[in-house]
Amino acid sequence: MKRVMATVLVMSSLLSPGFEASAKEASSPHASAAALSARAVRSDFALLYQTLQEAHFNLYAHRSKAEYDTHYRSLLATIEAPMDPVAVAILFQKFVAYGRIGHARIDAPVIAFVSQLRGGGKILPIFIRVDGDRVLLTQTADQGGSLRAGAEIVSIDGVPIRQVLERLSGYVSAERPYMAYAQMEESFPVLLWLDRGPLDSLSVTARVGSTMKTVSVKAVTLDQRKALTAKFPGPEQLVEFSDREYKVLEPGIAYLRPGPFFNTEQSNEGPAPSYEASAFRTFIDASFSKLIASGATDLLIDLRNNPGGDNSFSDPMIAWFADRPFRFASSFTLKASAATKADYSRQRVAGVPIDPDFLRQIDAEEKQPNGTRYTYELPIVAPRAEPRFHGRVWLLINRHSYSNAASVAALVQDYGFGKVLGEETADVASNYASVQHFTLPLTGIVVTYPKSHFVRPNGNAEVAGVTPDFPIEPPPVDASGDVALSKALEIIKATADRPI
Repeated sequence: MKRVMATVLVMSSLLSPGFEASAKEASSPHASAAALSARAVRSDFALLYQTLQEAHFNLYAHRSKAEYDTHYRSLLATIEAPMDPVAVAILFQKFVAYGRIGHARIDAPVIAFVSQLRGGGKILPIFIRVDGDRVLLTQTADQGGSLRAGAEIVSIDGVPIRQVLERLSGYVSAERPYMAYAQMEESFPVLLWLDRGPLDSLSVTARVGSTMKTVSVKAVTLDQRKALTAKFPGPEQLVEFSDREYKVLEPGIAYLRPGPFFNTEQSNEGPAPSYEASAFRTFIDASFSKLIASGATDLLIDLRNNPGGDNSFSDPMIAWFADRPFRFASSFTLKASAATKADYSRQRVAGVPIDPDFLRQIDAEEKQPNGTRYTYELPIVAPRAEPRFHGRVWLLINRHSYSNAASVAALVQDYGFGKVLGEETADVASNYASVQHFTLPLTGIVVTYPKSHFVRPNGNAEVAGVTPDFPIEPPPVDASGDVALSKALEIIKATADRPI
């Protein structure tokens, strides 16, 4: 089941040391294209809505059809003259995001933002974290250093910050505010640009200690942002969450970071990551062989900041410690459509490697009339034959454990294979997923939509994240070291003399 928060991958690069390089390599198909006629935009907008109604598993899960129709008409009325292609992509994403489904999205606006940076554009270096009622800066925002990590934002250009968040949420595909805010941690400068276009500066009012300060935050180029970070360095990033790693933390306790549940070793053309799993399975098998040989009694699997992927990757990992047969969902329902059938054909023609389980799903789709919702029987995954790991398993999650990473945590928790540590996932454990794509013919915009609905193994279908068995508060934004990992180790050692 292909489930990955692809937009998160692009947005999260804004916070990474290698963002300057990634921005230079990014491209947008319409970055320098001519304006699109109002007629072409209206035509593709109508096709966008029609195709979503036909192919999306349930476009009206969180919005009624009457609400969506009204929203469609209000946005359609704004298309009166030729439009810049980026403005069209932003408008269409705002329409798709209205449905409050994280796996329904258009990535073109974010890619366009990266493109403008590559072309010498600027970024407003305002990075935030929403902690309850407080909105905190996570990096220094201004050249004078008045607004540093930990300062609480009160308003932007005189608008209360909660109103700013509410407005920007309209561009974010997310089931609930907690998930929208989590994505804003990677994307706040992007969303400001989508909403207001390129700006030279913004006025930020923040509470710094016991003092209120209003500071002009100026937009910066990539080189200027790099200099700002060097001038006011934040806590060192000790973990590269996209990497795969196995190690022994201390006697008896091993650590596994599987990384994304898709192929990070193989570059991929098109709108989706590669799901050829051989390199991943080699890494997992080698890691568990070392784990068993080490004699460790506890394994900590780190799923923090994991964008998700496919259970064809995660199932073989779980099979190493599962004590009974399992599958990632208690129910899995698909919707057949012409768009999905066409996307499958595209994948076949492109020669993209297709794993056997997914090929079986493709074959099942071809037998179903368009518009039909049908139950798809997920294969039962057996525990791995001996040798396998019989010690205690712990999963460390945070608000950025998305999509299939959240599903892995739910599976391990529901089957009792281990315990979950950390903070509640922003993404939900029962969800609309299994994304496919279609391309609008006149604008060239690629649209991602979910064709399935699944319910977590315990049968709870509510819109809720994975709640940890052992909660760990998010560390302060200016904390040094890996505070959450240290807390996790404390919990593991404190329960060493009893089963979990």
